[in-house]
Formats: sequence, C-alpha cells, structure tokens
Amino acid sequence: MFKKIIVAIDTSATSTYALDEAVTLAEATQATLMLLHVLTRFTDGYPDLVVPAQSRMMAGMNQMEAIGIYTERWQEFEQQGLEMLKQLTETLTARGIATEFTQSFGDPGRAICDLAATWEADLIMMGRRGYKGLKEMFMGSVSNYVVHHAPCSVLTVYKPGGDADDLEGDEAVS
Repeated sequence: MFKKIIVAIDTSATSTYALDEAVTLAEATQATLMLLHVLTRFTDGYPDLVVPAQSRMMAGMNQMEAIGIYTERWQEFEQQGLEMLKQLTETLTARGIATEFTQSFGDPGRAICDLAATWEADLIMMGRRGYKGLKEMFMGSVSNYVVHHAPCSVLTVYKPGGDADDLEGDEAVS
C-alpha cells in the first residue's frame, strides 16, 4: 500500500490535475503527501542574470549592483514557489491529509528521483504534458526520465484535453 506519496508540483493545469488525483488516493489510503516544486530556468519568472555591459537599462551600473538586483529577483522567485507550497500544504492539512513540502533547484527529473530515494517514497505522482516528437526532444520529458530512474512506483497523470502547450497555468487544489 502507498503510504508516502511525492507529488511534483508546478503551476500548470496538468500538475493541478495530478495533485487532485494524489489527494484522492491519500484520503483513501491515509498516505502522507510530499509536495515538491523544482525551480528551473524554464519556470515562468526565472530571473536572468543581467550583466551591465549587455543592457542599456543597466548602463552605468557596476557588477556588484547588478548582482544585488539579481539576488533580490532570485529571492522573490524562490519565495513565490515557497508561498505556493505553503498554501497548498495548509489547505491539505486542514482537510486532514498529512502533508509536507520541499522546494529545490535544478533538473526536475533528477530532483524528483533523489527526493524519492531520500524520503523513501512508495509512489511518485506527476502530470504528463504529452510532448511528442521534436517538442519532447527539445523540451525534454520529465515524466519519462522519472519513470525510468525512480526508486519506487510512478503514476503519471494525463489531463484529458491536457495542457501540452501550457508551461505555466492554473493554481492547484481548490
């Protein structure tokens, strides 16, 4: 039986659908959920490092000032992810579902598999966007990586009429 379930979270409709399915399973099995959000350069709002010589907006600014601006943007970006996770955790905990959360940076597939190993998860639940062909080759397939490298069972959830082109979208769990 699944007692420890990792749910990969972003702001897409597919992720929302996967979370809803994970909640249903957790309620039925009294499982603990671990919500994971991975910050990656493909995430909407990812702060780019602006080098003063490359930007008219930054003209006259020294490198230390540019790094300071980048640091502020990064902290805001990181905080947005944490706020999303905190809100979801509070909502699910209020519904009686044991829920934890974590956020990491890097390659999403590896981060999911690493957490599954260290947290000793029984199941990973995640959305699948349905990329095919060249789009899959260039955008990558996190779900494909996880299915082939996870140390536990993996359930990929495809939302009917899914959001294959929606990289960022709806909020999760109403």
